[in-house]
Amino acid sequence: MLCRYLYNKMTDAISENYATQELEANDVMFMDTTTFVNKSIPDASNDDEDSNIKPCIGMEFECIEKVKEFYNSFAKKNGFGVRVRSSKPKITVLVCCNEGQRKEKSCANEETVDNNATQMKRKCSTLRSGCQASLVVSRGTTESSWIIRSFNNVHNHVLLSPKSVSHMRCHKKMSVAAKNLVEKFSEEGLPTGKVAAIFNNGDSSFSNRDCWNHSRNLRTKNLDVGDAQAVFLYCKRKQLEDPNFFYSIQLDDDSRMANFFWVDARSRVAYQQFGDSITFDTTYKTNKYSMPFAPFTGVNNHYQSILFGCALIQDESEISFIWLFEKWLEAMGGKKPISIITDQDIAMGAAIKKVFPDTRHRLCLWHIRSKFPIKLAHIYHKKSVFKRDLKRCIRDSSSIQNFETEWQGLIDEYKLTDNGWLRDLYNIRESWIPIYNISTFFAGMNTTQRSESINAFFNSFVNARTTLQEFVMKFEKANESRLSAERKEDYESRHKFCILSTGSKLEEHAAFVYTRNIFGKFQDELREINKFTKQKIRRDGSRYVYQVSNCYDVRDAFTVDVDLDSKIANCTCQLYEFMGILCKHILVIFQAKGVVQIPDHFILQRWTKYANRGIEVCPAENNFDGQSTTTKFLRRMHAQQQASVLVDLAEESEELYKFIILELGNTCKSAIAMKTNVHLGDEIPVLQSNVNHTDISEQVNNEAPQLTIGDPHISQTKGRKKEGEKVSQNCRFKSGLEVSFNKSSVKRKTCQLCGELGHYRTTCKKKKLCD
Repeated sequence: MLCRYLYNKMTDAISENYATQELEANDVMFMDTTTFVNKSIPDASNDDEDSNIKPCIGMEFECIEKVKEFYNSFAKKNGFGVRVRSSKPKITVLVCCNEGQRKEKSCANEETVDNNATQMKRKCSTLRSGCQASLVVSRGTTESSWIIRSFNNVHNHVLLSPKSVSHMRCHKKMSVAAKNLVEKFSEEGLPTGKVAAIFNNGDSSFSNRDCWNHSRNLRTKNLDVGDAQAVFLYCKRKQLEDPNFFYSIQLDDDSRMANFFWVDARSRVAYQQFGDSITFDTTYKTNKYSMPFAPFTGVNNHYQSILFGCALIQDESEISFIWLFEKWLEAMGGKKPISIITDQDIAMGAAIKKVFPDTRHRLCLWHIRSKFPIKLAHIYHKKSVFKRDLKRCIRDSSSIQNFETEWQGLIDEYKLTDNGWLRDLYNIRESWIPIYNISTFFAGMNTTQRSESINAFFNSFVNARTTLQEFVMKFEKANESRLSAERKEDYESRHKFCILSTGSKLEEHAAFVYTRNIFGKFQDELREINKFTKQKIRRDGSRYVYQVSNCYDVRDAFTVDVDLDSKIANCTCQLYEFMGILCKHILVIFQAKGVVQIPDHFILQRWTKYANRGIEVCPAENNFDGQSTTTKFLRRMHAQQQASVLVDLAEESEELYKFIILELGNTCKSAIAMKTNVHLGDEIPVLQSNVNHTDISEQVNNEAPQLTIGDPHISQTKGRKKEGEKVSQNCRFKSGLEVSFNKSSVKRKTCQLCGELGHYRTTCKKKKLCD
């Protein structure tokens, strides 16, 4: 207690002595203390009022923040800046920003030049000029109040103009509205620096850098618990909002995130209608950890790309792909796609064979064709017809036999028999040549372009410094943007009328049934029928076989087998099997035989205007009993699918209708009786994990929020740097071509005077010595 008393007395004495010295050394205004005792100065946020009031001895303020606001407002009006020189429990000293002298760092050595780029110092300037202007305050009459003890307003430098003073750090201030707009710009992927231009209007109250700093600070604040942990908590919150939101996180041995998969409820429902053909690609790696982004992409009824879930994976190994495909299949209720298109990745192909053994796997045609200019550069770029012949062989072969003949002709003509790369391609021709895959439904897709278009669209929302949490949140924003485009197409297709051009009844019926974009593709086929002639080959009752040939292209000739009674037809071009719309060859026969409507069995539900009507997810059921809402969701979808089959059968005849109604009534009674007697709980599935890995999914117990997940390692995918090589956390990995280009084009700093690295002639120390 004695030490405390002595300390307080000494502090008061020093404060009074300091104030007396300041008053004697400088001619400042002195006013009686009693004039300002218990008198509060108006709020310093009102700059116009407070800046006209000069600080005086004895002014009392409610708190130290009020003192700083008042003095800062006075300084801004008078053209100088303010900073805190010292802050103690009973006394605080505010000084001009030009107070003091710059201290030379001990490591600086002006006689030598460090050639190491990492040790180079940045050129900078200083405000320090030894200015003595200051404001000293100490504790007042109450515990929280502060009184001005000393005020010196003499400066040894030029005071700034109102426009210039706003560049000083202490006078830069972002309003709440500006901060909110910065946060909104950041969420939408817009340049946050533009906010300064919107608010300042010629005044520099804050700069672009301040906007970027605020956005960075906000990201840092959101990641206080760790990046991967923040993603986990975000997913838990999303699941509380929507119990049908599905996610799964795989951890490595160090409890760090290894793989992460997530999908929203709408995508899960959409997959049940449009999940017959998908594309899968992992070439996009723009995030802080360089983790490959793996979207599952399909086609909706407007022929737009639609997402069926996505993942961030640690590596492109077979084990990671198997884990991802199994989790995706679990989220989709076990329904496997008819076909899938990927790039030429061995590990991915092996995983697809194990998880989707009955799915037709096809390689991206564009990726393979893009390698021809590299692998066959000696003939591909010359002025020859090789490029045209190759395209015709790959894309325009009318049959497998025709392709085999033309391929062998190319090999012989251009002497490519010994080319090993072409031999390997030929051995896997069934997985990439179109003629081998036209009998399988691919929704008209030949490449992974839809996955890459998703990547390109998403690229406007993220960059190489995007954290995992930002990635997931901005992905949600990007997905909402695509959903808006889908709703716009719904409006265009349902409430506007397509322009007819052929006068055909088939065209009129197609415009009524199909969406706008699918009708456009059907219309393109219908417009071509005038170029074709038909020749009857044989007839068997109501069944006809025709040869339909293009008058201008002898290669465009196909056989159509049609039954005029049942309107069942098939064409050897197999466009309907591949894309789901009638080809021009069948339309030639239908038009000639007076068929006025597209037969029902030729109208795929997925291409119709109202195919996505049931995709809008209803509000999730409240899960009061703690049961698994996800299994409820999957059971509901499966039951609806089975019920829709019964509804379709009931329309066909009166007997089927009565039988189905009777059986459904009996089933309902039995189910109600079972519900009252037996409690049907939702089972929690056992999570299957890979060796030395742990899975965290939505089906976890109540202790899940207590889990701590570490941030993932930087991914070392194909073509990336190995362990031991220095990799920056914020760098963007470049291709080999880009790296070699940068090495050859970017020159290091070299002085032309002394020949040393790290500086130029203008800053050379030897030049100064010579001068």
